[in-house]
This record gives sequence, C-alpha cells and structure tokens, in this order.
Amino acid sequence: MHVDDWNHTSVLALMADADRALALIVFDDTSSDRTAAQSTIDNLRKSYVDLIRRRGPLIMSEGELIAFQTKMDRMRACLRFFGTPF
Repeated sequence: MHVDDWNHTSVLALMADADRALALIVFDDTSSDRTAAQSTIDNLRKSYVDLIRRRGPLIMSEGELIAFQTKMDRMRACLRFFGTPF
C-alpha cells in the first residue's frame, strides 16, 4: 500500500472511530444504571486518549482537521459535563 493510501485509509478509520465513540453517548440509555453510565464515560475517555495518540502521525486536509477537531471538542464537552478528567 502506498503511503498516501495508507494515510487516507487511516484518516477515514480515525474519523469513523471518533463517530462511534460519540454515538455511544447518544444511544446509551444511562439513566437507569449507574454502572453502565460510568462504563460509557470510561470508554469515551479511553477512546479520546486513543484518538489523540493515533492522530499524531497522520496528515490531514484542512477540512478533515476541522471535522476531527469538532468531534474531539464534543468528546471533551461530554467528559467535562460528567466531571471526568482526560
């Protein structure tokens, strides 16, 4: 696989994983189970850290960078809301 193809594929995977992490917050009904809520928040925090790590070596277009940063901002806002350090 050519480096440009690898980078593009990796960027797409990174964005998809960020979307999946955010979807957990939207679709998880945490109001009835405190343990499930904490697990969801813990998974979001781990995903956040993993996405930051994976972002490092990638080359992104301006549009991709803005989209990624928007997703990360939403994750940070959720984590702050639940009082979780990241």
